[in-house]
Amino acid sequence: MVTADYWLARCHVMAHFPSTRRWEEDADEAVTVAAVLAEDEAQVRALLQQQCHDDGLGLIRLDAIETLLQRCRREGLVQRLVELAHTTSPQQPVAYGEMLPLLSEKAPGPEPAVTLPPVNYQEITWQALFALHQPPLWAVIDGVNCRDAMARLGQAEAQSACLYASTDTATQANAPWLVRLEADSDLREWLESLPQDQHWGILLQSNATIKQLRSHLRKFTMLWTPANDQAPVYFRFYDPRVALDMGQALEPWKLAAFMAPIEALILPVSPLMALPPELEFAPAMALDTDASEVQGCLVCISLSDDARAVNGQGRQFAIGQAEYQHFGELAQSRASQALARSLKERYPQVSEGERMRAVIEATQLGQRYGVQSKKQIKTLAICVLEVGADFPQRHPDAQRILDNAKLAGWRKCQLLEEWLPRGRIRHALLAPYPQSGEHEDNYRPIADEERP
Repeated sequence: MVTADYWLARCHVMAHFPSTRRWEEDADEAVTVAAVLAEDEAQVRALLQQQCHDDGLGLIRLDAIETLLQRCRREGLVQRLVELAHTTSPQQPVAYGEMLPLLSEKAPGPEPAVTLPPVNYQEITWQALFALHQPPLWAVIDGVNCRDAMARLGQAEAQSACLYASTDTATQANAPWLVRLEADSDLREWLESLPQDQHWGILLQSNATIKQLRSHLRKFTMLWTPANDQAPVYFRFYDPRVALDMGQALEPWKLAAFMAPIEALILPVSPLMALPPELEFAPAMALDTDASEVQGCLVCISLSDDARAVNGQGRQFAIGQAEYQHFGELAQSRASQALARSLKERYPQVSEGERMRAVIEATQLGQRYGVQSKKQIKTLAICVLEVGADFPQRHPDAQRILDNAKLAGWRKCQLLEEWLPRGRIRHALLAPYPQSGEHEDNYRPIADEERP
Protein backbone atom coordinates (compact mmCIF):
# COMPACT_ATOMS: atom_id res chain seq x y z
CA MET A 1 0.00 0.00 0.00
CA VAL A 2 1.33 3.42 -0.99
CA THR A 3 1.67 5.89 1.88
CA ALA A 4 0.40 9.44 1.40
CA ASP A 5 3.07 12.16 1.42
CA TYR A 6 3.13 15.93 1.57
CA TRP A 7 3.33 17.50 -1.90
CA LEU A 8 3.72 21.10 -3.08
CA ALA A 9 2.54 22.60 -6.36
CA ARG A 10 2.45 26.04 -7.92
CA CYS A 11 -1.08 26.92 -9.06
CA HIS A 12 -2.30 29.65 -11.38
CA VAL A 13 -6.04 30.02 -10.71
CA MET A 14 -8.93 32.14 -11.95
CA ALA A 15 -12.03 33.11 -9.98
CA HIS A 16 -15.23 32.32 -11.90
CA PHE A 17 -17.10 34.97 -9.91
CA PRO A 18 -16.00 37.95 -7.75
CA SER A 19 -17.47 36.18 -4.70
CA THR A 20 -15.09 33.22 -5.13
CA ARG A 21 -11.92 35.32 -4.98
CA ARG A 22 -9.69 34.41 -2.05
CA TRP A 23 -7.84 37.73 -2.29
CA GLU A 24 -8.77 41.36 -1.68
CA GLU A 25 -7.55 42.97 -4.90
CA ASP A 26 -9.76 43.54 -7.93
CA ALA A 27 -8.15 40.87 -10.10
CA ASP A 28 -9.57 37.68 -11.58
CA GLU A 29 -6.37 35.61 -11.48
CA ALA A 30 -3.87 34.73 -8.80
CA VAL A 31 -0.96 32.40 -8.12
CA THR A 32 -0.27 30.40 -5.00
CA VAL A 33 1.71 27.46 -3.68
CA ALA A 34 -0.64 24.69 -2.52
CA ALA A 35 0.13 21.81 -0.18
CA VAL A 36 -1.51 18.46 -0.95
CA LEU A 37 -1.60 15.20 1.01
CA ALA A 38 -1.45 12.61 -1.77
CA GLU A 39 0.10 9.33 -2.82
CA ASP A 40 1.58 10.42 -6.16
CA GLU A 41 1.71 13.27 -8.68
CA ALA A 42 -1.38 12.07 -10.53
CA GLN A 43 -3.42 12.22 -7.33
CA VAL A 44 -2.02 15.70 -6.61
CA ARG A 45 -3.40 16.92 -9.95
CA ALA A 46 -6.76 15.23 -9.40
CA LEU A 47 -7.20 16.59 -5.86
CA LEU A 48 -6.26 20.14 -6.88
CA GLN A 49 -8.62 20.05 -9.86
CA GLN A 50 -11.48 18.92 -7.61
CA GLN A 51 -10.70 21.40 -4.81
CA CYS A 52 -10.50 24.34 -7.22
CA HIS A 53 -13.79 23.29 -8.82
CA ASP A 54 -15.46 23.08 -5.40
CA ASP A 55 -14.12 26.54 -4.50
CA GLY A 56 -15.36 28.19 -7.69
CA LEU A 57 -11.85 28.51 -9.12
CA GLY A 58 -10.53 27.51 -12.51
CA LEU A 59 -7.09 25.88 -12.52
CA ILE A 60 -5.29 27.58 -15.43
CA ARG A 61 -1.85 26.12 -14.84
CA LEU A 62 -0.31 23.61 -12.49
CA ASP A 63 3.46 23.10 -12.33
CA ALA A 64 6.50 22.72 -10.04
CA ILE A 65 4.98 19.62 -8.44
CA GLU A 66 7.32 18.00 -5.93
CA THR A 67 7.27 16.53 -2.45
CA LEU A 68 7.93 18.73 0.55
CA LEU A 69 11.05 16.67 1.23
CA GLN A 70 12.38 17.35 -2.29
CA ARG A 71 11.80 21.10 -1.83
CA CYS A 72 13.58 21.13 1.54
CA ARG A 73 16.52 19.18 0.14
CA ARG A 74 16.83 21.69 -2.71
CA GLU A 75 16.24 24.97 -0.84
CA GLY A 76 16.60 24.12 2.83
CA LEU A 77 13.85 24.12 5.43
CA VAL A 78 11.10 26.63 4.56
CA GLN A 79 9.06 26.94 7.73
CA ARG A 80 5.95 28.48 6.15
CA LEU A 81 5.70 25.59 3.66
CA VAL A 82 6.11 23.01 6.43
CA GLU A 83 3.37 24.71 8.44
CA LEU A 84 1.13 24.86 5.37
CA ALA A 85 1.62 21.13 4.67
CA HIS A 86 0.76 20.25 8.26
CA THR A 87 -2.67 21.91 7.88
CA THR A 88 -3.70 19.16 5.45
CA SER A 89 -5.40 15.94 6.54
CA PRO A 90 -7.05 12.92 4.90
CA GLN A 91 -10.38 14.72 5.26
CA GLN A 92 -8.99 18.04 3.88
CA PRO A 93 -6.03 17.04 1.68
CA VAL A 94 -5.55 20.43 -0.03
CA ALA A 95 -4.39 23.68 1.61
CA TYR A 96 -3.76 26.92 -0.27
CA GLY A 97 -0.91 29.26 0.55
CA GLU A 98 -1.33 33.02 0.28
CA MET A 99 -3.05 33.96 -2.98
CA LEU A 100 -1.04 36.58 -4.89
CA PRO A 101 -3.31 38.35 -7.41
CA LEU A 102 -2.17 38.95 -10.99
CA LEU A 103 -3.24 41.84 -13.17
CA SER A 104 -3.89 40.69 -16.70
CA GLU A 105 -1.73 42.09 -19.45
CA LYS A 106 -3.52 44.61 -21.61
CA ALA A 107 -3.72 43.95 -25.32
CA PRO A 108 -0.54 45.18 -27.01
CA GLY A 109 -0.87 48.69 -28.35
CA PRO A 110 1.40 51.45 -29.55
CA GLU A 111 3.92 52.59 -26.99
CA PRO A 112 2.98 55.99 -25.55
CA ALA A 113 5.07 58.77 -26.97
CA VAL A 114 6.29 60.07 -23.64
CA THR A 115 9.75 60.61 -22.26
CA LEU A 116 9.82 59.51 -18.67
CA PRO A 117 11.55 62.08 -16.47
CA PRO A 118 14.05 60.88 -13.89
CA VAL A 119 13.09 60.25 -10.30
CA ASN A 120 13.25 63.42 -8.24
CA TYR A 121 15.47 63.44 -5.14
CA GLN A 122 15.43 66.26 -2.61
CA GLU A 123 16.91 66.73 0.84
CA ILE A 124 14.28 67.47 3.47
CA THR A 125 13.91 67.81 7.25
CA TRP A 126 11.48 66.29 9.74
CA GLN A 127 10.03 69.71 10.49
CA ALA A 128 9.23 70.34 6.82
CA LEU A 129 7.18 67.13 6.66
CA PHE A 130 4.62 68.61 9.04
CA ALA A 131 4.35 72.02 7.36
CA LEU A 132 0.96 73.42 6.37
CA HIS A 133 -0.75 71.65 3.42
CA GLN A 134 1.61 68.66 3.59
CA PRO A 135 -0.10 65.26 3.08
CA PRO A 136 -0.47 62.97 6.11
CA LEU A 137 2.76 61.29 7.15
CA TRP A 138 3.06 57.55 7.66
CA ALA A 139 5.92 55.28 8.68
CA VAL A 140 6.61 51.68 7.76
CA ILE A 141 8.78 50.33 10.59
CA ASP A 142 10.93 47.25 10.03
CA GLY A 143 10.45 44.82 12.91
CA VAL A 144 13.75 43.10 12.11
CA ASN A 145 15.91 46.23 12.31
CA CYS A 146 13.79 47.86 15.02
CA ARG A 147 13.03 45.28 17.69
CA ASP A 148 11.06 47.72 19.85
CA ALA A 149 8.51 48.48 17.12
CA MET A 150 5.71 46.17 18.24
CA ALA A 151 6.00 47.15 21.92
CA ARG A 152 6.10 50.87 21.09
CA LEU A 153 3.06 50.65 18.84
CA GLY A 154 1.19 48.72 21.50
CA GLN A 155 1.66 51.63 23.91
CA ALA A 156 0.85 54.39 21.39
CA GLU A 157 -2.54 55.84 20.54
CA ALA A 158 -1.99 55.83 16.79
CA GLN A 159 -3.43 54.10 13.75
CA SER A 160 -1.22 51.12 13.02
CA ALA A 161 -1.43 47.82 11.16
CA CYS A 162 0.86 44.87 10.48
CA LEU A 163 1.62 44.29 6.80
CA TYR A 164 1.69 40.51 7.33
CA ALA A 165 -1.54 38.51 7.53
CA SER A 166 -0.19 36.21 10.26
CA THR A 167 -1.55 36.55 13.78
CA ASP A 168 1.47 34.74 15.26
CA THR A 169 3.17 37.04 17.76
CA ALA A 170 6.71 35.98 16.80
CA THR A 171 5.99 36.58 13.12
CA GLN A 172 4.42 39.96 13.81
CA ALA A 173 7.44 40.99 15.90
CA ASN A 174 9.63 40.65 12.78
CA ALA A 175 7.07 42.11 10.40
CA PRO A 176 6.83 45.59 8.87
CA TRP A 177 4.29 47.85 10.60
CA LEU A 178 2.37 50.75 9.06
CA VAL A 179 1.61 53.64 11.43
CA ARG A 180 0.26 57.19 11.12
CA LEU A 181 2.55 59.87 12.57
CA GLU A 182 1.44 63.17 14.11
CA ALA A 183 3.74 66.14 14.60
CA ASP A 184 3.47 66.13 18.40
CA SER A 185 3.38 62.36 18.93
CA ASP A 186 5.80 60.35 21.04
CA LEU A 187 6.22 57.98 18.08
CA ARG A 188 7.51 60.79 15.89
CA GLU A 189 10.04 61.85 18.54
CA TRP A 190 11.12 58.23 19.05
CA LEU A 191 11.67 57.56 15.35
CA GLU A 192 13.49 60.86 14.87
CA SER A 193 15.88 59.93 17.69
CA LEU A 194 16.77 56.46 16.36
CA PRO A 195 20.26 56.14 14.80
CA GLN A 196 19.76 56.33 11.06
CA ASP A 197 22.34 53.62 10.35
CA GLN A 198 19.95 51.29 12.20
CA HIS A 199 17.80 51.46 9.02
CA TRP A 200 14.62 51.21 11.08
CA GLY A 201 12.20 51.89 8.20
CA ILE A 202 10.84 54.47 5.79
CA LEU A 203 8.37 57.37 5.79
CA LEU A 204 5.74 58.12 3.19
CA GLN A 205 3.21 60.85 2.49
CA SER A 206 -0.25 59.72 1.42
CA ASN A 207 -3.89 60.81 1.59
CA ALA A 208 -5.06 57.18 1.48
CA THR A 209 -6.69 55.51 4.48
CA ILE A 210 -4.77 53.02 6.58
CA LYS A 211 -6.84 50.18 5.10
CA GLN A 212 -6.08 51.32 1.54
CA LEU A 213 -2.38 51.77 2.25
CA ARG A 214 -2.07 48.39 3.96
CA SER A 215 -3.83 46.63 1.11
CA HIS A 216 -1.57 48.34 -1.43
CA LEU A 217 1.73 47.80 0.37
CA ARG A 218 0.95 44.15 1.09
CA LYS A 219 1.15 43.48 -2.66
CA PHE A 220 4.88 44.20 -2.51
CA THR A 221 5.96 42.33 0.62
CA MET A 222 6.59 39.26 -1.57
CA LEU A 223 7.55 39.38 -5.25
CA TRP A 224 8.57 37.01 -8.00
CA THR A 225 12.25 37.35 -8.87
CA PRO A 226 14.76 35.47 -11.05
CA ALA A 227 16.26 34.12 -7.81
CA ASN A 228 13.40 31.62 -7.45
CA ASP A 229 10.88 30.78 -10.16
CA GLN A 230 9.06 28.36 -7.85
CA ALA A 231 7.79 30.83 -5.25
CA PRO A 232 7.82 34.55 -4.47
CA VAL A 233 10.44 35.88 -2.07
CA TYR A 234 10.33 38.56 0.60
CA PHE A 235 10.89 42.08 -0.77
CA ARG A 236 12.11 44.45 1.96
CA PHE A 237 11.06 47.77 0.42
CA TYR A 238 10.70 49.15 3.96
CA ASP A 239 14.49 48.99 4.49
CA PRO A 240 15.65 52.49 3.42
CA ARG A 241 18.67 51.00 1.61
CA VAL A 242 16.38 48.87 -0.56
CA ALA A 243 13.90 51.73 -1.02
CA LEU A 244 16.67 53.98 -2.33
CA ASP A 245 17.85 51.18 -4.64
CA MET A 246 14.31 50.92 -6.05
CA GLY A 247 14.58 54.38 -7.59
CA GLN A 248 17.70 53.28 -9.45
CA ALA A 249 16.88 49.65 -10.32
CA LEU A 250 13.15 49.45 -11.07
CA GLU A 251 11.65 50.22 -14.46
CA PRO A 252 9.87 53.60 -14.27
CA TRP A 253 6.38 52.12 -14.64
CA LYS A 254 7.01 49.76 -11.73
CA LEU A 255 8.17 52.56 -9.45
CA ALA A 256 5.05 54.50 -10.47
CA ALA A 257 2.88 51.46 -9.70
CA PHE A 258 4.48 51.11 -6.27
CA MET A 259 3.93 54.81 -5.52
CA ALA A 260 0.39 54.99 -6.95
CA PRO A 261 -1.27 56.07 -3.65
CA ILE A 262 1.92 57.61 -2.28
CA GLU A 263 2.85 61.25 -2.81
CA ALA A 264 6.47 60.81 -1.75
CA LEU A 265 8.84 58.36 -0.11
CA ILE A 266 11.06 59.82 2.62
CA LEU A 267 14.15 57.91 3.71
CA PRO A 268 16.45 58.47 6.71
CA VAL A 269 19.92 58.78 5.17
CA SER A 270 22.95 56.83 6.35
CA PRO A 271 26.53 56.52 5.07
CA LEU A 272 25.81 52.83 4.33
CA MET A 273 23.45 53.59 1.43
CA ALA A 274 24.23 53.50 -2.31
CA LEU A 275 23.43 57.09 -3.23
CA PRO A 276 22.38 57.85 -6.83
CA PRO A 277 24.73 60.25 -8.65
CA GLU A 278 22.04 62.95 -8.96
CA LEU A 279 21.56 63.09 -5.19
CA GLU A 280 23.87 65.65 -3.62
CA PHE A 281 24.10 66.73 -0.01
CA ALA A 282 25.55 69.88 1.44
CA PRO A 283 28.07 69.23 2.85
CA ALA A 284 28.84 66.21 0.70
CA MET A 285 28.68 62.79 2.38
CA ALA A 286 32.05 61.03 2.17
CA LEU A 287 32.95 57.38 2.68
CA ASP A 288 34.11 57.99 6.27
CA THR A 289 31.22 60.25 7.26
CA ASP A 290 29.95 59.17 10.67
CA ALA A 291 26.26 58.31 11.00
CA SER A 292 25.88 60.96 13.71
CA GLU A 293 26.86 63.65 11.19
CA VAL A 294 23.79 62.93 9.04
CA GLN A 295 21.32 62.35 11.89
CA GLY A 296 18.03 64.03 10.95
CA CYS A 297 18.94 64.18 7.27
CA LEU A 298 16.15 62.81 5.06
CA VAL A 299 15.86 62.32 1.31
CA CYS A 300 12.47 62.76 -0.39
CA ILE A 301 11.76 60.67 -3.51
CA SER A 302 8.91 61.80 -5.76
CA LEU A 303 7.69 61.36 -9.34
CA SER A 304 6.44 63.93 -11.81
CA ASP A 305 2.85 63.86 -13.06
CA ASP A 306 4.02 62.54 -16.44
CA ALA A 307 5.84 59.66 -14.79
CA ARG A 308 2.79 58.76 -12.70
CA ALA A 309 0.58 58.73 -15.80
CA VAL A 310 2.54 55.79 -17.23
CA ASN A 311 2.17 53.54 -14.20
CA GLY A 312 1.82 50.18 -15.92
CA GLN A 313 -1.71 49.49 -14.68
CA GLY A 314 -2.74 46.07 -15.93
CA ARG A 315 0.79 44.65 -16.00
CA GLN A 316 2.19 42.00 -13.69
CA PHE A 317 4.66 43.38 -11.12
CA ALA A 318 7.70 41.10 -10.89
CA ILE A 319 11.43 41.79 -10.70
CA GLY A 320 12.99 41.26 -14.14
CA GLN A 321 16.44 39.87 -14.83
CA ALA A 322 18.02 43.28 -15.60
CA GLU A 323 16.44 44.79 -12.47
CA TYR A 324 17.58 41.86 -10.34
CA GLN A 325 21.12 42.30 -11.61
CA HIS A 326 21.00 46.05 -10.89
CA PHE A 327 19.77 45.41 -7.33
CA GLY A 328 22.68 43.00 -6.91
CA GLU A 329 25.20 45.55 -8.16
CA LEU A 330 23.88 48.17 -5.74
CA ALA A 331 24.02 45.68 -2.85
CA GLN A 332 27.62 44.85 -3.81
CA SER A 333 28.45 48.56 -3.91
CA ARG A 334 27.09 48.99 -0.37
CA ALA A 335 29.05 45.97 0.85
CA SER A 336 32.26 47.31 -0.69
CA GLN A 337 31.76 50.74 0.89
CA ALA A 338 31.07 49.16 4.29
CA LEU A 339 34.27 47.10 4.04
CA ALA A 340 36.34 50.13 3.01
CA ARG A 341 34.91 52.05 5.99
CA SER A 342 35.77 49.20 8.38
CA LEU A 343 39.42 49.21 7.23
CA LYS A 344 39.91 52.75 8.54
CA GLU A 345 40.40 51.51 12.11
CA ARG A 346 43.31 49.29 11.03
CA TYR A 347 44.77 51.75 8.50
CA PRO A 348 43.94 55.27 9.75
CA GLN A 349 46.64 56.86 7.56
CA VAL A 350 45.32 55.33 4.33
CA SER A 351 42.98 57.58 2.35
CA GLU A 352 39.33 56.76 1.54
CA GLY A 353 40.19 56.38 -2.13
CA GLU A 354 43.04 53.94 -1.50
CA ARG A 355 40.90 51.80 0.78
CA MET A 356 38.07 51.75 -1.76
CA ARG A 357 40.45 50.80 -4.58
CA ALA A 358 41.89 48.02 -2.42
CA VAL A 359 38.41 46.59 -1.82
CA ILE A 360 37.55 46.72 -5.52
CA GLU A 361 40.82 45.01 -6.45
CA ALA A 362 40.29 42.43 -3.68
CA THR A 363 36.79 41.70 -4.99
CA GLN A 364 38.19 41.09 -8.47
CA LEU A 365 40.88 38.78 -7.04
CA GLY A 366 38.21 36.95 -5.06
CA GLN A 367 36.17 36.29 -8.19
CA ARG A 368 39.28 34.98 -9.94
CA TYR A 369 40.36 32.61 -7.14
CA GLY A 370 37.03 31.55 -5.60
CA VAL A 371 37.38 33.68 -2.47
CA GLN A 372 34.14 35.64 -2.12
CA SER A 373 32.69 35.93 1.40
CA LYS A 374 32.90 39.29 3.19
CA LYS A 375 35.53 38.03 5.61
CA GLN A 376 37.58 36.52 2.79
CA ILE A 377 37.44 39.69 0.69
CA LYS A 378 38.64 41.62 3.74
CA THR A 379 41.69 39.34 4.00
CA LEU A 380 42.48 39.97 0.33
CA ALA A 381 42.00 43.73 0.78
CA ILE A 382 44.52 43.71 3.66
CA CYS A 383 47.00 41.88 1.43
CA VAL A 384 46.43 44.43 -1.35
CA LEU A 385 46.98 47.36 1.01
CA GLU A 386 50.15 45.88 2.51
CA VAL A 387 51.88 44.14 -0.40
CA GLY A 388 50.13 45.47 -3.51
CA ALA A 389 47.32 44.43 -5.85
CA ASP A 390 49.74 42.26 -7.83
CA PHE A 391 50.92 40.29 -4.77
CA PRO A 392 49.96 36.88 -6.27
CA GLN A 393 52.30 37.51 -9.23
CA ARG A 394 55.12 38.97 -7.13
CA HIS A 395 55.03 36.39 -4.34
CA PRO A 396 55.11 32.71 -5.41
CA ASP A 397 53.98 31.41 -2.00
CA ALA A 398 50.81 33.50 -2.16
CA GLN A 399 50.23 32.43 -5.77
CA ARG A 400 50.48 28.75 -4.82
CA ILE A 401 47.89 29.23 -2.06
CA LEU A 402 45.39 30.97 -4.32
CA ASP A 403 45.91 28.58 -7.24
CA ASN A 404 45.28 25.47 -5.12
CA ALA A 405 41.89 24.27 -6.37
CA LYS A 406 41.65 21.73 -3.54
CA LEU A 407 41.46 24.47 -0.88
CA ALA A 408 38.17 26.08 0.14
CA GLY A 409 38.03 29.87 0.14
CA TRP A 410 38.19 30.11 3.93
CA ARG A 411 41.26 27.90 4.03
CA LYS A 412 43.03 29.96 1.36
CA CYS A 413 42.49 33.09 3.45
CA GLN A 414 43.65 31.35 6.60
CA LEU A 415 46.90 30.42 4.88
CA LEU A 416 47.27 33.94 3.45
CA GLU A 417 46.95 35.40 6.96
CA GLU A 418 49.74 33.06 8.11
CA TRP A 419 51.84 34.00 5.07
CA LEU A 420 51.36 37.78 5.32
CA PRO A 421 54.10 38.50 7.95
CA ARG A 422 56.64 36.79 5.67
CA GLY A 423 55.12 38.54 2.70
CA ARG A 424 55.65 41.95 4.30
CA ILE A 425 59.35 41.24 4.81
CA ARG A 426 59.80 39.94 1.29
CA HIS A 427 57.85 42.87 -0.12
CA ALA A 428 60.14 45.31 1.70
CA LEU A 429 63.25 43.51 0.44
CA LEU A 430 62.01 43.63 -3.15
CA ALA A 431 61.10 47.30 -2.96
CA PRO A 432 63.16 49.47 -5.37
CA TYR A 433 65.58 52.10 -4.09
CA PRO A 434 64.09 55.57 -3.72
CA GLN A 435 65.03 58.06 -6.42
CA SER A 436 66.99 60.27 -4.03
CA GLY A 437 69.62 59.07 -1.60
CA GLU A 438 69.63 55.62 -3.17
CA HIS A 439 73.27 55.00 -2.09
CA GLU A 440 72.64 55.78 1.57
CA ASP A 441 71.33 52.28 2.41
CA ASN A 442 74.51 50.27 1.86
CA TYR A 443 73.46 47.47 4.14
CA ARG A 444 70.12 46.46 2.59
CA PRO A 445 69.99 42.63 2.32
CA ILE A 446 70.24 41.28 -1.20
CA ALA A 447 67.07 39.50 -2.35
CA ASP A 448 67.24 36.27 -4.32
CA GLU A 449 66.17 38.02 -7.53
CA GLU A 450 69.12 40.43 -7.23
CA ARG A 451 71.86 37.81 -6.91
CA PRO A 452 74.02 37.34 -10.01
